[in-house]
Amino acid sequence: MRGAASDGPAHGGGHNLSSFDPHALTNPRTSLLGRRGERLLREDRRPTLTGHIVGLSTAVVGLGIFLAGLVDVVDGGPDIVVLLVTGLVMAIVGAVAWRSTITPKQIRVLDVFTAVTVTWVVIAVLGAIPYVLTGHFGRVDDALFESISGFTTTGATVTSDIEATSKGLLFWRSTTQWMGGMGVIVLVVAVLPTVGSGGMNLLEAEAPGPTGERLTPRVRETARRLWAVYLGFTAVLAALYCLAGMSIYDGVSHSFTTVSTGGFSPYQASMGHFESDVIQWLAIFGMFFAGGSFTLYWRAIRRNPKPLLMSTEFRVYALFALAITLWAFVTSGNGGGQSAGFRDSLFTTLSTVTTTGYVTTEYGLWSETAQSLLLIALPIGAMAGSTAGGIKIVRVMAVASFAHREALKHLHPKLVRPIRVGSGMLSDDVAGKVVGFLLLTLVIFGGGSFFIAATGPDLITAFSASATALGNVGPGLGDLDHTGDFTAIPSLGRAIAMVQMLLGRLEIYPVILALSVVTLRAPRLGRAVRNNN
Repeated sequence: MRGAASDGPAHGGGHNLSSFDPHALTNPRTSLLGRRGERLLREDRRPTLTGHIVGLSTAVVGLGIFLAGLVDVVDGGPDIVVLLVTGLVMAIVGAVAWRSTITPKQIRVLDVFTAVTVTWVVIAVLGAIPYVLTGHFGRVDDALFESISGFTTTGATVTSDIEATSKGLLFWRSTTQWMGGMGVIVLVVAVLPTVGSGGMNLLEAEAPGPTGERLTPRVRETARRLWAVYLGFTAVLAALYCLAGMSIYDGVSHSFTTVSTGGFSPYQASMGHFESDVIQWLAIFGMFFAGGSFTLYWRAIRRNPKPLLMSTEFRVYALFALAITLWAFVTSGNGGGQSAGFRDSLFTTLSTVTTTGYVTTEYGLWSETAQSLLLIALPIGAMAGSTAGGIKIVRVMAVASFAHREALKHLHPKLVRPIRVGSGMLSDDVAGKVVGFLLLTLVIFGGGSFFIAATGPDLITAFSASATALGNVGPGLGDLDHTGDFTAIPSLGRAIAMVQMLLGRLEIYPVILALSVVTLRAPRLGRAVRNNN
């Protein structure tokens, strides 16, 4: 499926013959905005996938910062000018970069991975600018940590006093998670006039899970439908939060970070701030939904719920969350620790399994058995096609089937047995990628734990920091429990965690391949410069 088809020209009926433009039939750049959009596009644009994607992504980030500035205007906060001006300048610069470039006719897979990785690094840097200009952080690396944690929906923070921060800046913090949840690239593909032959590769490179899935033959329509479900879910949850007693600001902010499984909250006590059973149950529902496949949700909305109900991965996801909940509920108080109610157990388990990171209870006081369960659940994550981080349940199922087949081959060397995930089968090629992904994940997790521990934290804190960063979860254990944050980790350790967050969100391969491009091309570029001199 990778790169097998491209966005074709748009077709539609009902056009007025008096406004018919025969040029539109021959112009492959049929725009989302029609002829008006065509006039916006220059004809002498430079073909560069990375520049094109980065330009539009920069404009999107700028609009998000500008919107946060408007929130500060309503609240009368201190960061109005910084947010509005920064957002406006960024949106203009991004729009100019977008209009000055175009996607090349031929796009290599390597170029797609490079474009996705470079775009994520750029938006992370741009997202840090408001934190620096408003003086929220005195150190650039702290601002960058908060931005990367936001866009990757990790939810780890180095903000020690959240409620002393302006509402505009906190709204930007929540918006970064909402943008990163479904994915900036998916949004860009949804609104670009044309994405060429690399559209599906772009979605696959950013979307979580071992394979991408089209909802329609046209990639742009698939991206639009995913964002439609995402927007609809956000709006419904925001309305429910407000009906349950949240203000409009709190309702929208928390809907952003629930749907994206990000976990940022404008309050130090996270969801526990509201002390409301109804709000906690709404958050439980929201986290569980966000941990499922948005592709299956779209099919269910289109009156075809059978794929969702019959999905083996969905059933395993629900059973896995229920089993961890019951186990944590039973064992939380063993050994003299603080026992937990069923709702607290369910909330904390779903917050961990879906990698959201909300907190309502002092889980750091639970028994060691219950905390160990959470540590095991940290890197696994929920379903492929969701906004959750982690390695995904479908990969665990695939590796289990692969391991079973290899074990049987010791008894029956000539055995021919497919690798199954539920009722579906995986090719050996995809299964090999899954096994390779898990091995890389283990190496990065172990290496990250070792190097973070070398910077000073105790082993429990270092292990949970590595797991929570790579799994894009947020909270952890030890010094990162319900009372702590990443200020407990030295700056060098936080730098390692930043790299792990990006690797976890982009699922490793795009970052490694992009680094290989830089490694291969940098010497050539250096030789070219020396020859010209």
